[in-house]
Parts: sequence; C-alpha cells; structure tokens
Amino acid sequence: MAGPLTLPEEFALLSLADTGKTIDSGQARAGCNVAEAGELALRGKLLLRHRRNTTFYVNGLRWNAHVIEVLDRTPVGLAWADELLAVLANEPEAAPERKLLLRRYRRRNAFHWHRDALVAQGLVRHVPRRGLFRRARYIPDPTVRNRLIEEVRLATEILRDTGGGRRLDVHTKFLSDMVIPGELAKDLGVVKGRGWRVNVMFLDGLLNRELWSARRRARNRAAGVGALDSIPEPLRYTSEALADLVPKRSRNRGDAADGD
Repeated sequence: MAGPLTLPEEFALLSLADTGKTIDSGQARAGCNVAEAGELALRGKLLLRHRRNTTFYVNGLRWNAHVIEVLDRTPVGLAWADELLAVLANEPEAAPERKLLLRRYRRRNAFHWHRDALVAQGLVRHVPRRGLFRRARYIPDPTVRNRLIEEVRLATEILRDTGGGRRLDVHTKFLSDMVIPGELAKDLGVVKGRGWRVNVMFLDGLLNRELWSARRRARNRAAGVGALDSIPEPLRYTSEALADLVPKRSRNRGDAADGD
C-alpha cells in the first residue's frame, strides 16, 4: 500500500490529465523541481528568505531576490531529497534559489522522476506507446487525483471565507500555492478562467508573476486571516516565494514537449 505522497509526487499526479496526457510538460517539469524544495521546507530542512539589499523596483513594482537557508542537513531517506541537501551543503553560503533550481532543472527531469515513482507505487498506470504516433500514456489513479483536486478546491474556499472559522494546514497551503497561481487549477476544474489577463498591462508579461504574488498575499491576509493563523510566517513566505517560480500554464504544450 502506498504511503503519504510527497509534494512533488502530488504535483506530478495533478499534472497528468485523466486521459493519461501531460497537461503542460514544461510546467510539470519546473513545478516538480520547485516542489522538491517545498517538500524539504515542510520537513523543516530549509526556508526561503529575502536576500538583503536585493529589493529593487521596476515600473513601480517591488521585486525581491531570495536565498535558500538550510536549517537541517540530516538525510531524510529519499534519494532526490538527500541529493538536494548534499548540493546545498556544498554551497559556500546561502544559495540563490532561482540559480540553484534552474541548475537542477537543466540537469534532470524531476517530473519524470516523480511520475515514475508514482508508477512504481501503483498510483499511475503506464500505457506504452503504440506505433509511431501513439505516445505513451500515464493514467493517474482517479481516487487519489480527485482527492488532491478536492483538497485544492477546499483551500480556495477557506481562503475566501471572511468568517475566519476554518484553518488551512501547511501542506495544503504549499500545494494550493503551486497549483492555483500557475493556472493548473483551471485544467483541474478548481477555478474558472478570467476574461482578461493582468499581463496585458505590460509589454512582455514578465512582471505579471510579481504582481499576482503581491495581490495574492494581500488577499490571503485580508480574506483568509484566520485561515493562515496556524502556519508560521516563515513557512507562508517560503510557500509563496516558491510558488512564484512555477511557470504559468501555457497553451498547446502537452505531451509534444515532454520529450519522453
């Protein structure tokens, strides 16, 4: 029987459509890479903090650079996690999170790693490719997938609840932060798309993520004040900073870009 899923395994499973296709291969790969750092944060191994003297402004928007602060280098018994901790241990100082995660992104496909782990656990069924044009499929367990979707949907309800009677646990906070701003939640039927996009205000959309992040944090503090009370502020900050590294859902970018 499969045990509790890690954060990158959950993101990998949600990145698979019920048909077995990858919803967005680029987002899946980057998201699983980021989720690995998130899992270590949940285990008390690291935090992201604002790098001093690196706040700058572009068009009136505030941008922060972050570094990964390692709190505990003790191995956790997972190959990918212990390898990441070893990489961090070899850094001369607190590692810039974007530089480190980009380096790992280029070196390995975290989505394939965690997807294959789900196959080994029996939570994803591998259907081999047939012929030249029928690609392999990875069909997620519908019970587990629907449970994760419901978890994200409930998180959106709790954060919108102005009554403040419900609390969000830290694991769900990390998962929903990764799934909702990157628009993967739209494909899962959790939230509906809007008729307009913030990035039309800018030339190339590069500032969109920071604007979304700022608005999301303000909304969470205002609408879901009580919902986040049980989550320490350093973990909230780490979750939201990591979520900013997950690329938005792109169009027409499924299995064709998977390279599998």
